Amino acid sequence: MHLLLRYWFKRKRFKLNRILGSKRNAVNSYMQKNPQSTLLPSVDEVVARIADALGPGWMTLMEVQPETVRTWRKRGEVPVKQLLRAARHSGRTVEHFSAQAGAESRAESTQVYQDDGEFTQIEVLDACMSAGNGATNGEQEVLGRLAFRTAWLRSKGLNRNNAKIVRVRGNSMSDRINDGDILLVDTSVQSLSHDGVYVIELEGEDYVKLLQRDFSTGGVRVISYNPDYPVQTLEAETANRLRITGRVVWHGGEI
Repeated sequence: MHLLLRYWFKRKRFKLNRILGSKRNAVNSYMQKNPQSTLLPSVDEVVARIADALGPGWMTLMEVQPETVRTWRKRGEVPVKQLLRAARHSGRTVEHFSAQAGAESRAESTQVYQDDGEFTQIEVLDACMSAGNGATNGEQEVLGRLAFRTAWLRSKGLNRNNAKIVRVRGNSMSDRINDGDILLVDTSVQSLSHDGVYVIELEGEDYVKLLQRDFSTGGVRVISYNPDYPVQTLEAETANRLRITGRVVWHGGEI
């Protein structure tokens, strides 16, 4: 998990300053309060765990090339979307690949994830929200957790009970929200109170889309940021079948 924190801090430094704290030592503060996580596995150790979990064909399954692994070594970290992919394919948690040896087994034995007051851990679900032609998600298992600053979550009306993290698949929302990005979703929002980006279910498929009320028809406009995807207008009757499962509060991904 803390490998993920370091990844997001490095890639999204300015935005994460508001989320994880105004100073870099906010992460250090969290790690000092959780000493079992201050030692992170090396890239080679993470890669070895992935290979052990997925078998000899892991690179094909993960859609990576040898030069990709060399890039990970240069950066000193494995991208979060690859950790999530490994967790999904293997049925293991993200912590299995990113935690220091022994830390995951301790967590699994207790099944308790402690918040320290300054940080709150939010569940990462094994679920994809389509930015394309739709995605079907069955029972959503927990792949791992990411820690967010508690004060920032509260400022957004979020806590560990109504906030979940899911992944994006597809390019209809690029280049604002891209394939492989993660979304922090407020699951307490179940209706279209105002225009914004929502996680929705329509005709049994899950999507992430920008929603706008169409006051002329009483329906809803479903908008993709990618101009190659036309705006879809749902008439009032069809709009009634649209189920909102959450509002997107934050997203992050590689640059």
